[in-house]
Amino acid sequence: MQFLSFLTLAGVVALAVPLVSAEPIVPQYRGMTLGDPIEAVIARLQIPIADVKTLHDVPSLTQRATWRPQAYVSGASGELESVAEIVVTFYAGRLAEIAITYDRARTQGLTDADVREVMGGVYGPSLLLPTPAKPAPQVTIGRWQDMETVVILWREQFPNRIGLTITSIASDAALQEAIADGVRLETAGAPARDLAKRAADAEAIRARDEKIRLENKAKFKP
Repeated sequence: MQFLSFLTLAGVVALAVPLVSAEPIVPQYRGMTLGDPIEAVIARLQIPIADVKTLHDVPSLTQRATWRPQAYVSGASGELESVAEIVVTFYAGRLAEIAITYDRARTQGLTDADVREVMGGVYGPSLLLPTPAKPAPQVTIGRWQDMETVVILWREQFPNRIGLTITSIASDAALQEAIADGVRLETAGAPARDLAKRAADAEAIRARDEKIRLENKAKFKP
């Protein structure tokens, strides 16, 4: 019985899904590298600083910006742009995540295997993926991961589109913690902010009424 148990355990270990990719992942996309300062990224994408949105400013600054192609061609060859949208997320002023959604017309008809093959030319063979227990709105169709970076290739059914997410593992953990802390702080401070807003609104109404009173008093004739 012990021998059979050992064989069973050995079989499980042999069939286990590897946790990391064989080769280190280069955490880059179109000249952007995870960890780059926000100034370099928005300059690369030509995003106005005014379009960078602050998600939370306490306890740590988290920001996000979206890039969409202005023209529908890529490079001098005049090829159609394959990307519909790039969303970049920053933690403490550094690039923490790159989320790409590809143009539906440019990926029409491509199978999961087709897209994995193309991405494999950049990241190598995909890690093995578990079979989904039930249909989900978004399904992972490719995954690459080393000790610092995780790359997820995904497909949505409604609408039918394909995307790629490149994330710094350490920065994402800190980012998610900061967002959760920011939500807690905002929730805790909501009553005080509501009270301050009500006081400010009441003062604005009082000042408006006083202005009307003085104007009417000056114009009033018996």
